[in-house]
Amino acid sequence: MKNRNVLLFVVGSLILLAGQFWVSSRYAKPVPRVEAPVVEAPKAPAQPTAPVQAPAPAAVSGVPAADPAAMHTLSTTDFRLTWQVATGALKQAVWLQDGTKFFPDTFAGLAAFQGQGFETVREEKGAEGTTVIFENAAGDRLSYAVPQKGLTLRVEGTTPRNAPVLLVANPASDEPVKHLGRVFSLTEKSVEAVTWAEMLHDPFFSFMGAKRKVLPPSAERLGLDAGLEKDEKNQRNHYFAALWKLPRPAGRDASGYQLLPENGHLSAALYLGPKQAETLTAFEKPYTKVIDYGFFGAVAHLLFWILKKVHALVGNWGWAIVIFTVIIRLATWTLNTKQTISMLRMKDFEPHQKAIQAKYEKFGSDMTKKAEMQKELMELYKKNGHNPMGGCLPMLLQMPIFLALWSMLNAVFELRHAPFFGWITDLSAKDPYYIFPVLMGASMFAQQAVTPAVGDPAQRKMMLVLMPAMMTFFFAQSPAGLTIYYFVFNMIGLAQTWWIMRSYKPQAITV
Repeated sequence: MKNRNVLLFVVGSLILLAGQFWVSSRYAKPVPRVEAPVVEAPKAPAQPTAPVQAPAPAAVSGVPAADPAAMHTLSTTDFRLTWQVATGALKQAVWLQDGTKFFPDTFAGLAAFQGQGFETVREEKGAEGTTVIFENAAGDRLSYAVPQKGLTLRVEGTTPRNAPVLLVANPASDEPVKHLGRVFSLTEKSVEAVTWAEMLHDPFFSFMGAKRKVLPPSAERLGLDAGLEKDEKNQRNHYFAALWKLPRPAGRDASGYQLLPENGHLSAALYLGPKQAETLTAFEKPYTKVIDYGFFGAVAHLLFWILKKVHALVGNWGWAIVIFTVIIRLATWTLNTKQTISMLRMKDFEPHQKAIQAKYEKFGSDMTKKAEMQKELMELYKKNGHNPMGGCLPMLLQMPIFLALWSMLNAVFELRHAPFFGWITDLSAKDPYYIFPVLMGASMFAQQAVTPAVGDPAQRKMMLVLMPAMMTFFFAQSPAGLTIYYFVFNMIGLAQTWWIMRSYKPQAITV
C-alpha cells in the first residue's frame, strides 16, 4: 500500500507541475515595457530615441529615406549577411556550412542606427574583404568591414549629430527573440547572463512577489546566444553567439544596450560564430565564458579536454565518446567495486537486521525504542567493520562527473551535426528512431536486476521498472551522444557487477 501511495504521489506531482507550467505560460500577463536602470555613459546632445520597432526613417534635406523593407545582402566564405538599409542594422546571419540562421526573421537587428535613418548603401571591395557602408545626406555614416574569411566584423560610425547605435534591442514581446537563449555581459572573471524569457515573463513565484529580471549590467563585452537549429520547437542548446567588444561600457536603458558616440565617432568589433573555445579565444579570451559548461564547469573543461584528445586519435566523435566512456568507467572502477561489495555485504547483514527489527516491532512507533534499535544496528555494523553508507558514498563522489558530462555533451559545438554511424547522423540531436534510448533503458533494467537486492522487496520491484522507464522517456529527447555515453557506461557497469558477484564470497557476521 505504501509503495502504491509513493507512486501516486510522484505521478500526481508531475501532473501538477505540468499543469502549473501550462497555465502560467498560457495565461501570462501582458508584457510591460522593461524599465532597466540606466548606466552612466559619456554625455551626448539629446536625440530622439527610436523605439525597438522603428517606423520608417524621416527624410533628410529633402532626400527620401530608404524603404524600411529594403535589405542589403553580402556573402562571404562563412556567412550570408543581411542588413536593413534604413537603419543599418544587421538583421540576419546565415552559417553557410549548413544553412543555420542566427536569428528569427522578426529579430530587431544588431547595431541599429538611432538617428534619422540612412538613404544609401554601397560596398567597397578590398584585399581582405568588403566594407558595407550606409550613409545619409546629414553626414551620418555606418560601416561594416567584413572579412572574406573570418568571424569578426569591424563596425565604425561617424555621426555629426551624435546619434547612438542600438547594439542589442530589448524587445517588448517574445517574437523578435523567439527560440533564442540568453543575453549576457562579461568581465575578465565572470559572466552575467539572463534569458529573454526571464525578462519577458513573470517568474514562477510572481505571486510571492518575485520580479522579472532585467538586462545584465553594462560592460565593454556584451552578447547573446544565437543559432536556430532546424526542426527544434523548444530549443535548449545554442551553439552560436553574437558578441560585441566595445571601447567603453555601453549605455543601458529600457530600449537595450546603446553605444554612444565620442566626439561623433563610434567603433566596435562584432563576433559572429560558433561557441568554440579556439575561435572565441582568438577574439578575446574572456568570451570563452559564454560556453555554458554548467555548475561543474572546471570538471567539464577537463573531461572535454580528454574527449578532444581521444578524438584526435580516432577521428570520429561517436567512437571518441565510446572510448572516453571506457576511460571514465575505468577511472571510477575502484569506487564502483566498493559500492557493489558494500551492497553485497548488506545482504549478509540482512537476517541479523530483520532479527533486531522483529525484537523491537512490539513497541510500535515508540521513538525511544526506535532510537535503541538504530543504536543496536550501528553497534552490529561497527563490530563487523562495516559502514552502511559505503554503498552511497561512491555514488555521491561520482555525481559531479555525471553532471559535468551532461552539461559538456549538451554544450560543445564540436558534437553539433557530428555523425557516428548508420542512423546517427547528428550526435547533438536526439536519436531519430529511439533505438539507443531503448537500449539504455534495457541496460539500466538489466543492471538493476543483477545488483544485490537490499531493502523492501516490493519497493525494489517497483523501482526496477519505474526508473528505467522514466530514464528511457527522458533520454528519448536528449542528444544521441549523451545517450550513447550512458548506454556504454551501463553495459560496462553490468559486466563489472556480474564479475564482482561471481567472485564475491559471503563473510561471517559477528553478533
